[in-house]
Amino acid sequence: MRMIIKISVIVLMVVTTSLLNAQTADKKETLPQTEKGVAKRIILPGGSMSDPVIIKKEEQEPESAFKKTMNLIGSNLKQSIGVALETFLPFQFKYAIMLKERVEKLTNVALYSTIDKWYGTRYRYGGTTTKGIDCSAFMQVLGTYAFGWALPRTAREQYMSSDAISVDDLKEGDLVFFNTRGGVSHVGMYLQNDKFVHSSSSQGVTISNLSDSYWQARFIGARRSNAPEAKDLQEGLF
Repeated sequence: MRMIIKISVIVLMVVTTSLLNAQTADKKETLPQTEKGVAKRIILPGGSMSDPVIIKKEEQEPESAFKKTMNLIGSNLKQSIGVALETFLPFQFKYAIMLKERVEKLTNVALYSTIDKWYGTRYRYGGTTTKGIDCSAFMQVLGTYAFGWALPRTAREQYMSSDAISVDDLKEGDLVFFNTRGGVSHVGMYLQNDKFVHSSSSQGVTISNLSDSYWQARFIGARRSNAPEAKDLQEGLF
């Protein structure tokens, strides 16, 4: 019986010591932080706590350094995005999505604002207004307001007055020509990422993909305008 009591007392003492050590460990003790590192206590064999020891910065938990780095990156990213959001206009985001391009690549504000104004306008052969416009007249609108060009009136004239270029050299503002009803009969303006804007007979002013089978089968060539500068804007035309 005495042996059992003695063992019980020893077990009780061990449990009590463990609980006291756990309570001590749970306390949020404020320890000094130096240039060399952070002061921390460590658990010694037997469960007791050591005196404060300096944990070098390079030996600290990697998670803390990782969190600090990610917080810094997040802060910088948030700041950069904030600047970007203030820089770009709503229609630039709209067409960046349509073209599947980064918004910062849509720098010709005049071009995309003009496209946005006319987008969805119905097609009308010979038309030159927002009530209806054909493909070549729409190129005149874009050429004048986005690039300051004075393009000739018809698709064929625009083709003849521009310089041939390789499809691989296409850049924003270049003209793309198609044979939709015999000869040079349709024209659009290349934008980015294989997309071009035009006044389609079925959809009106819209953006299409140059790689679509319909347009590939009818593609004549790409050309770069050398049109003279537009000096006088005809209010009745636009």
